[in-house]
Amino acid sequence: MSKRNEANWTERLRALGCRGKLPAALTDAVVEAARHRPLGERYVLPDGEVPGLELRVGATGGATFLLWYRTKTGVRRHQKIGAAGAVALDEARARARKLLVKVEDGQDPLAAAKVEAERQRTVRSFLEEVHAPKVLAKRRDGEATKVRMLAVWAPLLDVPLVHLTRDKIDEVLTARKVKPATMRRIWNPFRRMLREADEREALPADLARKLLRRPEALIGLTPDEPRERWLGDRDEGEPARFEAALAVFTSGEPGGGDFLRTACALALATGMRRGEIVRLTDTMANLKERTISLPASITKGNKPRTIDLHDKAVAAITLWREVRKALKVQSVDGALFPGDPVHWERRLTAWNRDFHHLCEQAGIVDLHFHDLRHDFGVRFLHAGGTMEQLQKVLGHASIVTTAKHYGHAIPKDVRRAVLAM
Repeated sequence: MSKRNEANWTERLRALGCRGKLPAALTDAVVEAARHRPLGERYVLPDGEVPGLELRVGATGGATFLLWYRTKTGVRRHQKIGAAGAVALDEARARARKLLVKVEDGQDPLAAAKVEAERQRTVRSFLEEVHAPKVLAKRRDGEATKVRMLAVWAPLLDVPLVHLTRDKIDEVLTARKVKPATMRRIWNPFRRMLREADEREALPADLARKLLRRPEALIGLTPDEPRERWLGDRDEGEPARFEAALAVFTSGEPGGGDFLRTACALALATGMRRGEIVRLTDTMANLKERTISLPASITKGNKPRTIDLHDKAVAAITLWREVRKALKVQSVDGALFPGDPVHWERRLTAWNRDFHHLCEQAGIVDLHFHDLRHDFGVRFLHAGGTMEQLQKVLGHASIVTTAKHYGHAIPKDVRRAVLAM
């Protein structure tokens, strides 16, 4: 609490021009003198009537009423009452007395004010100013997650947190014509943000409980069946047509068709994910040792792994480096492919567009780039590889995952045994 130092009190009031007998507490005249007669330094004038109330004056004359108090737990805090001039002295004392009554009842006015301020935040404000810096920044895919959330939840970005409802969330989810697994991937990051808001008391407890429950749009959804698609599973001529179209493919992207040719060759020869391929750097690919060393920072399971390269993969990387040098294709921070490796997901738009055009030229329908990884896994097992070996090559955390996605390529009795492990 502010304590009166009579010597300082007298000195300040005399400097402000007060004459005769000095008042024992703040007066309207003293406040006006403090505001209009700057002393060139900062100082404090305790009220003397309401315990803890003081007038804090700046070097140029700006003055603010503050209330100091101590909570029931012994924590010393100060709460701004208002600017002198905008708030009269009598009003400042009245507000201070109300706050002190709350303190006496065991409340913490400052904490309550902070909570109220948090609850006035919009979804966008909480995401960009609180959740992204404190939670997403610690994740290796945090920036990409933030970009997706801003795009997907755009209809709710300007809605205050306290005005969110289950119906509004359901409207956003049902408007997305996506598979159940994709819808869950949309909801889960948003739910984590809502949980963070609940922990910071930016959401009332009863509202938080309602919002954190599974939305109606997700209730009753059955899990997606693993996608089973590879070159040749629907038409034996697919592999030949794919290779022929890929050999003559052209593109307006940096590196032309050679960029996609290299990416497809690596996917078919190594089973790497597209997010791993697009973030490769020159130092990761050691052609002398015929390996690619993937650091944990770019793998889905957040674990490093080493991939062996056979002749086609080595030839693809070698040719790409020659093309990149001849065409002077620009990359950033030693990236193997053009573009900025930090914002790699933004580069996948052009990649997906080119792959779609490639499939059209090859006369192949319903083929995704990720299916090339599946094609590798099927050929690996048909060539005599074991499920345990495939698990390590693909970087699956569990052999059950491998068996779930590639069990169709092995006898049913073997698959049952693997899934039972």
